[in-house]
Amino acid sequence: MRVGLFSPLLINHEGGGERYLLTIAEHLSQNRDCKVELVVQKHFDEGEGQNLLKKRAEQFDLNLDKAQVSFGPFGQKGSALDRYLFTRKFDAFLAFTDGSVFFAGSKRNILHIQIPLKKGPTGFINRLKLGSWNVKVANANFTKRQVEKNWHIKIDYVHWGAVNGRDFIPGKKENIILHVGRFFTGLHCKRQDVIVDTFKKMADEGLGDWKLVLVGSVDPGEDNAKYANKVKQSARGYPIIVEHNLPFKQLQDWYAKSKIYWHATGFDLDENEFPEKMEHLGLTTVEAMCAGCVPVVINKGGQPEIVTDGKNGLLWNTQGELIEKTLNVIKNDLLRSKLSSSAKKRAEDFSKENFQEMTDTIFGLRKKSN
Repeated sequence: MRVGLFSPLLINHEGGGERYLLTIAEHLSQNRDCKVELVVQKHFDEGEGQNLLKKRAEQFDLNLDKAQVSFGPFGQKGSALDRYLFTRKFDAFLAFTDGSVFFAGSKRNILHIQIPLKKGPTGFINRLKLGSWNVKVANANFTKRQVEKNWHIKIDYVHWGAVNGRDFIPGKKENIILHVGRFFTGLHCKRQDVIVDTFKKMADEGLGDWKLVLVGSVDPGEDNAKYANKVKQSARGYPIIVEHNLPFKQLQDWYAKSKIYWHATGFDLDENEFPEKMEHLGLTTVEAMCAGCVPVVINKGGQPEIVTDGKNGLLWNTQGELIEKTLNVIKNDLLRSKLSSSAKKRAEDFSKENFQEMTDTIFGLRKKSN
């Protein structure tokens, strides 16, 4: 089976969408003997393509030895006919959409909707294009609800990303609040600025013997670099550590040592008015839960899909609630232990095994019999 996987961001971004696509590539190439091509908009020679896969495999702890990179006509120079003829070569073709669509020609066309944009494809021709995708997938129930409401289409499957629990093991816990996420200003900005501001308020009001750790790469672009620098400057003089481009092993160490995990994407915004600016799911929260961190995360977007308030973590709506609920965890070891244990259990629902089973369903595959 020949499978094409396309995301316009694969080359320059290292987020959850890229990990999702590459986890599919790993499963189909390693476990289902599919010929998997990761399609990019830039001409690469074979060596450059393999170097890209090697880099991404190390970042996400995946085995991509059997996958390959190929060029597809998805930039401005590619025509609608070029794209249709290109996709006809595949038995299945999965593409991410930024709200635009094209006529797809594979035997099984899978449209993956990662961002719940309020406005989807409109007009007669674009609706015809949308209809050429016979399988439509969302990355979260939050995305599904928003897209079905605003795009007036049916989502066939919700496909959560996968977290390998063996990669995130609890260690000896220290007084650390952790946040993991890329630094960028567009769409669903992770709001590290709000996280730093909140911790500074807590420190100014007497919180001692605790530190905040922010880990995440900086997206390309001057605006993103300025934002990352602004956050770093704001943190000066406080027990706040900001780390960019960490090796996977060091990231694992931070998860293992941290007691609490914070998430603030979508802060001070209405999720129905700006659904694209929410965290559409948020697998870093799941990684933290695997490692026994207690998630104290925003009650918006896909985060309530992961965390049930008071059962396996805590949800907040205002900065005051974030401070109050965090202090409850800090001051009550019994509560922290209970939430930590339940968080680890909840994280199992995002296992690679569950992910692979849904991947097989989406691609119309059956498991091999033993």
